[in-house]
Amino acid sequence: MPEKAENKPVIWKELVLGFAVIESCIYHSIRTIPVVTASNTQEALFTDNLTRLTKLEEGETVKGILQVPFPTYEVTGSVTSKGEEFSEVFLLGYEYPGVRSPDWIQVLKKEAENPRRCQ
Repeated sequence: MPEKAENKPVIWKELVLGFAVIESCIYHSIRTIPVVTASNTQEALFTDNLTRLTKLEEGETVKGILQVPFPTYEVTGSVTSKGEEFSEVFLLGYEYPGVRSPDWIQVLKKEAENPRRCQ
C-alpha cells in the first residue's frame, strides 16, 4: 500500500437529493440540512461529523423538503497529513447545474488554514 503524502488535499462530492426544512419550537427557528447520498461506506464514515447527519433535537420537526436541480452536489474535503488516519472534514459548498464552481482545492486550502467558526 502506498504511503500517504503529507498535506494531501482530498475532495469528494455527494449527490444532494434536496434540503430538509426543520422547525424548532424551542428556539423558534427554521434550519435546513441537505439530504445526500453516500456512494460508499467510506464516505458515510467521513461525513459523520457534518451537521446533516445529526438527529433532530427535542422540539424539532421536519416541515418539508426543498427540491434542488439535478444534479446538485455537496462538496467536502480534508487535508490528510502523514501519519494521520483521519483529518478534519470541511464542508466547502455546493455545485449546481449551470453555475460555475470555484477551484475546490483552493477553497479547501483556505478553509484548512483559517477555518471559519461560529463559536
